[in-house]
Amino acid sequence: MNEFTIQDIFKNYGSEYIKNHNLSNEQWKAYNSIINCKTGVLGIHAITCQECGNTHIALNSCRNRHCPNCQAYAREKWIENENSYILDCPYFHIVTTIPFELNEIVSYNKKICYEILFKASSSAILELAKDKKWLGAKIGVTSILHTWGQTLQFHPHIHSIVTGGGISNNKWIEIKNDYIFKVQVLSSLFRGKFLALLKKAKLVFPKNKQYFKSKKNFNKFLEPLYKKVWITYIEPPKGKPENVIEYIGRYSFRVAISNDRIKDISKGKVTFEYKDYKDNSKIKTMTITAEEFIRRFLMHVLPKRFTKIRHYGILSNRGKKSMVKLCRVLLSTRINSDFSVNNKRRIKDFVCEICGCKSFTYKYSYSSLFRLR
Repeated sequence: MNEFTIQDIFKNYGSEYIKNHNLSNEQWKAYNSIINCKTGVLGIHAITCQECGNTHIALNSCRNRHCPNCQAYAREKWIENENSYILDCPYFHIVTTIPFELNEIVSYNKKICYEILFKASSSAILELAKDKKWLGAKIGVTSILHTWGQTLQFHPHIHSIVTGGGISNNKWIEIKNDYIFKVQVLSSLFRGKFLALLKKAKLVFPKNKQYFKSKKNFNKFLEPLYKKVWITYIEPPKGKPENVIEYIGRYSFRVAISNDRIKDISKGKVTFEYKDYKDNSKIKTMTITAEEFIRRFLMHVLPKRFTKIRHYGILSNRGKKSMVKLCRVLLSTRINSDFSVNNKRRIKDFVCEICGCKSFTYKYSYSSLFRLR
């Protein structure tokens, strides 16, 4: 049990923050969900053993995707489902990042710019993989959006898990090197695609950037970014293919900061741990005001119904099952059955503490606040 939580910070300092800041609808939902999670405000549920009649009462969780208390079960269910689509081939981890000069514009146009980020990243990866110079095949890509850095500052980037092989003319072509393509090539292509899409987008600009409404001024602002090197990272395959789902799962259901990184919340300040990648990934601590902490946390609340995990290529949702079956036939392999069994055991089933029976019935009692979520 963590001594300090995001819920504690919201309860202690949230009311003061709300007085001085305007929250979007989605930020309000995230704030209310987290502050009321497992407190009884959202209602309760009863689990009754069908064998001995013992009843266990538990508080309802908020299930909000930004709540650090509610991600474990969703993550394990997702891992269990995605396990059925894993292929027995190498997997690469690719990170595509936009430069900090664009952060303010992106923050004012989150939904539009996040869509552009997904599209530019995925299309660049798929296009290079299809090029015979590199692989010459249609690959599979699972992309996850993250918007934060270790200190909760705004840092939009995409984590992509990419199959180290693909289909071409009904044949499986596997990568023969420890790299899928050069980082510099991907960086340049991603940069060009992102900026081209950004120029076409209908954007809203902050008050101090209203002159960007002129295409000439906006293009002039973007011009230096064509010459800048955009940070792109490609990590070679590690471990067995079955470890990939665990790896993706950890990235997919992270929130901006976990409770175990929060070390102190006294005197109107929050102290938390972070990993300093510029200093050999050393673990350090940072102390900021509670107001600034809440601002940074809520900055990463996603737009309404925005999908932060997406699949492309042979793993795209349309025809995914049939494509995976074809790939497995071409690979002439089957996924390790033990891995599926292990994943199913990860999700804890209810066991009666009196008789040990696993047969039970649920009875829920919701509050009006819970139904509004």
